[in-house]
Amino acid sequence: MTLNPERKRKQAKPSKQAIPRMVREEEQMLKKVKNALATARPGKFSDYDQAMIQLRDAMSEEKLLDDRARMLEQMDRLAAISRTRAQFTPGMVDQESPYFAHLGLETDEGHRSDVLLGKQTFIKGGVRIVDWRNAPISKVFYRYREGDPFLEEIADREMSGKVRSRRTVTIVDGKLRRVASRDEVYLNTSAGWQDISEQSTALRGGAGLATRPDTAKPLLGLSSDSATMHRPDKHLPEIAALLDQEQFDLLTKKGDALLVVTGGAGSGKTTVALHRLAFLSFQDPERYRPQRMQVLVFSAALARYIAWVLPALGVEGVPVRTLRSWAEGNQHRHFPKLVRRFADNTPASVVRFKTHRIMIPMLEEAARAAPGAYPPTLFDELFTDRGWMRKGVNKYAPGAFSTVQIEEIHRWCTDQQFRRYDGAEPDDEPACYDEEDSMILLRMFQLLRGRLHFNQKRRLSYDHLMVDEAQDFSPLELSVLMDTVQGESITFAGDPAQKITENDFSDWSEVLQSIHLDHYQISPLQIAYRSTRQIMEFAHAVLGPLAPDEPLQTVREGAPVELFRFGGQGEALTFLSDALFDLQRREPNASVAVLTRSPAQADEAYRLLRRTDLINLGRISDQEFSFGPGVEVTDVAQTKGLEFDYVVLLNVDRESYTNTPSARHLLHVGATRAIHQLWLLCWNPRSPLLPKDLLSQVAG
Repeated sequence: MTLNPERKRKQAKPSKQAIPRMVREEEQMLKKVKNALATARPGKFSDYDQAMIQLRDAMSEEKLLDDRARMLEQMDRLAAISRTRAQFTPGMVDQESPYFAHLGLETDEGHRSDVLLGKQTFIKGGVRIVDWRNAPISKVFYRYREGDPFLEEIADREMSGKVRSRRTVTIVDGKLRRVASRDEVYLNTSAGWQDISEQSTALRGGAGLATRPDTAKPLLGLSSDSATMHRPDKHLPEIAALLDQEQFDLLTKKGDALLVVTGGAGSGKTTVALHRLAFLSFQDPERYRPQRMQVLVFSAALARYIAWVLPALGVEGVPVRTLRSWAEGNQHRHFPKLVRRFADNTPASVVRFKTHRIMIPMLEEAARAAPGAYPPTLFDELFTDRGWMRKGVNKYAPGAFSTVQIEEIHRWCTDQQFRRYDGAEPDDEPACYDEEDSMILLRMFQLLRGRLHFNQKRRLSYDHLMVDEAQDFSPLELSVLMDTVQGESITFAGDPAQKITENDFSDWSEVLQSIHLDHYQISPLQIAYRSTRQIMEFAHAVLGPLAPDEPLQTVREGAPVELFRFGGQGEALTFLSDALFDLQRREPNASVAVLTRSPAQADEAYRLLRRTDLINLGRISDQEFSFGPGVEVTDVAQTKGLEFDYVVLLNVDRESYTNTPSARHLLHVGATRAIHQLWLLCWNPRSPLLPKDLLSQVAG
């Protein structure tokens, strides 16, 4: 096999018609909508706010309870009417992008109708735009496909018929850019409307972070037609149009319940969790207030992305934080006099002990035995008590920690306590806590003092909590978070196969039982939308015995996963720089991640690549991703929750990726960041985790 084999690819072919029929129909619909919006004026509704004020004033003077009750009832009715009227105010519709989907229906009685899905409701001049989050008719769009018969209860009556047409549209700056149905996809290019039905890759599920050339074939080393290079943020419909039935049904479930969304990489877990939050806020804004919701994630990069995307879903003001930031902030609020420094060299055995599920019953027992204790004082007593450690391990997880490991844990914790309180603070070993201690201290506060507090006057109580990448949270951390929510309005999203921390998270059922949840709903997503079949098969194989019994279904074919062998690092990076330079010339908007196992390896790779003429080359050391075109060099752990057009894994050798669970998880995570194509480069003996049938090309 040659390095850059010639591969045939279908070119974007002009439609046989100057303007395809489906496109003509959508252009006519858009013109009709524009006319209706242009002639619409805000309705002359009654001044409900003034009426509410008058009723309030009258009620303050009313003595009779019956009359006060009638006034309260009237105020509730006026408030409900006001909210409903506000949804139909034409000034709320974005005229530059008024809707994203078109649903054509024909009832069994022969009545035809057209419904447009958008973010705001508008009904006037023969135009019917409904809010996808609120209108019952939107269920038909998400649950049925073009040509399907449908049967749904809408507005308290049964409605049946046939889906005449079901299309997603992209309208940018008031112009129709893209039209897609089940079998046809047309793109408005500088050369006119083109049929890209055979080439288009749809943005479905997933976090939606990476740039996606709409018609680019996933071939990193080959040329492509520049006329088909289009940015997805301009030419793909918004994510709400692309939810599948399973995802839609999950996010619209009852809000006052714990929902666990699991599934493999790129199956849409984050999408469902974010849309559930937005859906709850829209459906019941008084119960689910954005400023009283909380989103917690593991990585800073994902936190920045979610904070950016939530307003696009119609939700403003939801706090989005990393778990570390949240934990440290609350530790300082509840224990302001404690040292605020954290160790950066905590032994792995200590991290595993402090994040192990045995912490939950061990701390509960300790709190019952010392009900009036001050949490930091009890913390120091426990974690310098070798007998407490040994007894807890033997009782709740016999064999999980060896005698040698318990000695190491005890010695580390004792040394830390000595430096914090006895004044022995050498310059090279300042007094500090471990990162894991923040959540332990907060759990002890809950057990000894009750609910956490937001300030001196208000307890910490969220209307809804969303936790993404939950597999990297320990059971104890999830237990702390559970106690901060009103009821059980929680969404956990995560995949144990993508775990990169040393915590004790192996199985959702076991973890939920360990935090005393005997009623929960685990909803697995079964389809991988991000990566191609070839990438997902490779990623499933590297998990080995850790892989789920059934791999995810995939919706896209792509280039094979390729392993290139070299005589040394210099040859490998020279080859890679040439390939990336060619890619940037052909696809200037492509996003590429060059991933290593460790930060030190990433430093070296970046140093060598920096000598080239690559555009937008960056070294990512603290998750400061651009989410844009370019080449970003980093270690695999930095990319959790993100995705890129192309991924190159460097030196997948037996030293970097040994036969351990942590190495399998990391290699799986690195591979599944790729949307279109995955390359592996190696100049040392290959990793034993690589599938034996993965052929390598000698390139040095």
